[in-house]
Amino acid sequence: MWGIDYTTHDIPHFEFGESENGSVLNDYFIKLKFIKFPLISLIVDDKREIKTAVKRHYPDCIIQLCTKHYLSKISRKLKIDYIKIKIRAREKQIDQLFDNTIKNDYLPYTRPWSIKRITKLINEVLELIFKYEILLDFQKNIKSIIYAEDYQTAIYRIKSLENYFIPRVLDKNRMKNKFNKEHICIVKKLFNDFLENKKYLLNYLKHPNLNIPRTTNLIEGLNSQLELRINSIKGFELDKTAYHYINAWTIKRRFTKFTDCKKKFKKLNKKNPLECAGVDVSNINDWVDFLKNLAIENGE
Repeated sequence: MWGIDYTTHDIPHFEFGESENGSVLNDYFIKLKFIKFPLISLIVDDKREIKTAVKRHYPDCIIQLCTKHYLSKISRKLKIDYIKIKIRAREKQIDQLFDNTIKNDYLPYTRPWSIKRITKLINEVLELIFKYEILLDFQKNIKSIIYAEDYQTAIYRIKSLENYFIPRVLDKNRMKNKFNKEHICIVKKLFNDFLENKKYLLNYLKHPNLNIPRTTNLIEGLNSQLELRINSIKGFELDKTAYHYINAWTIKRRFTKFTDCKKKFKKLNKKNPLECAGVDVSNINDWVDFLKNLAIENGE
């Protein structure tokens, strides 16, 4: 269990345990507080245990749910990704019939065959949109709220969803259709889930001055790098060995200079995470020797 500081990309602490359970999470935040890490905001996936643990030790911490994880959950529940792929495929076929730069597929749309072909494809698109309208529109509305330009716009769109979209979906005439009824039940459940989580989904918009990220991409990238390392090792014989390996790898990361940070993090290049966090490491030429000497001094 670990976290990464968004501004400096430093890894202030990690906690080793059998699983990501409440006890390990609790220990993580106890020790994070012990080293006086100023945790102002925290971006997490959808695990309730993390939110509970952080609030126990950092009651004023602002929690932001990862929008990428949340929208992925919405997509899984709606089960319409394959429908959207079908619609895009038909639309692409229509576009190709009008594109005179594609010699093999292009046919003048004035020809009867072309008109029939275009009509057939358009009807297929419209049929899919009509059949899955409720699910497609709900997903579109949720995305427009989460990725709104600012907090006020997001709140306005939530009110629109509550006052117009949901009442229209729950219309009695729609419920008579068995297919619609199934879709309506899915939307109702997801809408209630959204209302429960909206305060955590929009904090990055509500507090623009805090520069809160909306995804956990930074830590996910770190997880992927460690996973590649561990997969190449093919496991550890002892928990203690695993702990020492992860500890050494984490320390190495903290002493390794950045080389390919982009955009607003470009300024971190040529510095290591510790330097970015304000630690003076100018007198440390070899971090392994430094830690060995430190251990000897502490009698370890």
